[in-house]
Amino acid sequence: MTSGSPRLSPPGLRLYVRVVVAIGSAALLHAVFTAALAPRPLLWLAFGALAVLTGSLTTKVASVPVTMSVSDTFFFAAVVLFGGGPATIIVAIASGTVSWRRRHTWQRFAFNTAAPALSVWAGAQSFFYFARVAPLADGHQPIQLLILPLLCLAAVYFLLNTGLTATAVGLDTDASPFMVWRRHFLWLALSFLAASSVAFCLILVIQQVSLLAAAMVIPLLLIFHLTLRASYGRLEDAGHHLLSMDRLYLSTIETLAMAIDAKDDVTHSHVRRVQAYAVALANALGISDDLSIKASKAAALLHDTGKLAVPEHILNKPGGLTEAEFEQMKLHVDVGADILSLVDFPYPVVPIVRAHHESWDGSGYPRGISGTDIPIGARILSVVDCYDALTSDRPYRAAMTDAAAVDILRARSGKMYDPQVVETFIAIHGSIELAEAHDDGKHRDVLNRISRSREDVQSPVPAAAQSSGLGASGDVLAFVSLARLASGTTTMADVLALASKLVHDIVPGSTAAWFVVDVAGSSLVVADASGPAADHLRGFRITVGDRLTGWVAANRQAILNSDPALDLGTRGARITPALQSCLSTPLLSGDALVGVLTLYAPGRQAFTDDQGRLVQMIAPHLAQAIARGQRAGAGVEAPATQTIRLVASRQGS
Repeated sequence: MTSGSPRLSPPGLRLYVRVVVAIGSAALLHAVFTAALAPRPLLWLAFGALAVLTGSLTTKVASVPVTMSVSDTFFFAAVVLFGGGPATIIVAIASGTVSWRRRHTWQRFAFNTAAPALSVWAGAQSFFYFARVAPLADGHQPIQLLILPLLCLAAVYFLLNTGLTATAVGLDTDASPFMVWRRHFLWLALSFLAASSVAFCLILVIQQVSLLAAAMVIPLLLIFHLTLRASYGRLEDAGHHLLSMDRLYLSTIETLAMAIDAKDDVTHSHVRRVQAYAVALANALGISDDLSIKASKAAALLHDTGKLAVPEHILNKPGGLTEAEFEQMKLHVDVGADILSLVDFPYPVVPIVRAHHESWDGSGYPRGISGTDIPIGARILSVVDCYDALTSDRPYRAAMTDAAAVDILRARSGKMYDPQVVETFIAIHGSIELAEAHDDGKHRDVLNRISRSREDVQSPVPAAAQSSGLGASGDVLAFVSLARLASGTTTMADVLALASKLVHDIVPGSTAAWFVVDVAGSSLVVADASGPAADHLRGFRITVGDRLTGWVAANRQAILNSDPALDLGTRGARITPALQSCLSTPLLSGDALVGVLTLYAPGRQAFTDDQGRLVQMIAPHLAQAIARGQRAGAGVEAPATQTIRLVASRQGS
């Protein structure tokens, strides 16, 4: 057997290859000295030639860079007939020839020559230790006494040769060598047993009849080779079919997860990160079962499926949920599990999804189970789901630091979470490569189309406007006409002044801050402010992605009734009366971000859902008007006095 040999980049692998080559070279050197004393040198050289010729009759082992050759039969026969020295030389020449024909690097060539040579040399030592005979080419021996030593030879050769290769593959792929060997090499024992059996027949014919009669065994080797290659070919085809089915399952799952992602405004890419964490944690916990790993992958993507049944005003609420809202939110666990139970998954996804909000001490939901009654996949998912939520930006708070999130996990260990799972995750989470990089442009475009489609469906709200009691329908029409107004010579100050007047008619008593994207595109600057706290906001600058308004700009998602302190910080402490609610919506002209309109008001929950919908409905018209005003030549830094006069004149008219 030869190995396709691993890449030689990991330092541990390079050292391992050098050690194997050094020991194999020592065995080969010993074989050269002993081969000089071996009987019938011409005959064993002929065996060597047959081994080299049949070395081209190789069979690719499915799924790993390993091939197997019928020349193993001649290796076994050479040991019994001529001794370990000639056999080791024959193996080294045959294996090296195959590697040379494939134009491997010198490291691969050295490993592929040394590992089989070392293996057959060790096997030969074990054979003669138990057989207590000289090589059979010296004379006849009772052949029946050689059966067990021959099996021992095959076993040592098989275990050492495959073990050396599996270790190399494991070091190359950062996998457990034992797991590689068990998965890809264990079942090859039957092939080595077959090769040793054919070798026994070959030796028997040579001993009992003649060397010429042994030529009749060679067709059996060819038949054996063709049968084995056909079998491996079918296995490889089956493996390719399974991989295709896995890809189909995964792509379908990811598509469904993407649709769920688009509904939940605050968790884009959340499930992909959770999947990366969950799979890495499962591996670290020693979960090696392929079906369990696949179940964790699917459950990580689909654990929030039930949120399809949760109203968006609850799902995306920036503040805490009321008791009634939390009870409704809790329903998503069973709803999601019930939806997924309709899919005939080939691995246990549903139990993980149904139990991922259960707690270690039994205080979770929906069934209140505890401890190891909770599936291990669910225990893993609950920890990584929590960590990612804590370390991600939310409309109602900035992302926590890693240290703060870890402290929370430790505080909940033994209560909400399995202590072993928590400690293992804390130990490895810093080295986990996240899956966010796989969110390619196509994925983002689809998400944006889904989001825009949802907003378009929601935007025609004349009925809501009429029933809101705001008397704002005339102002809504005025906003629509604002785009026409701005298409003339109107300045940006005119646009913002008129817009402020109409916003205050919809949301009286609020303070409006018009954040406009600066020239560099990295910051938002308050181009105008109106209302009671306007003086505290003019000139205020926020980096895109920071604070609440920056989050709205980066994610292009509106936020209702969040905490103004997330925006204003210490600046807000100087404002009287204190601002306790804010409504923030992105201003998009087509796909381009123009700015953000953020409204601040005293009192908690100061903005109604209808007000939020009206502001979001008119936001695109505002954005178009501002963009046209910018193109008309009005600068972002419009004089504050001019803006105030325009606002005052229109409010007094």
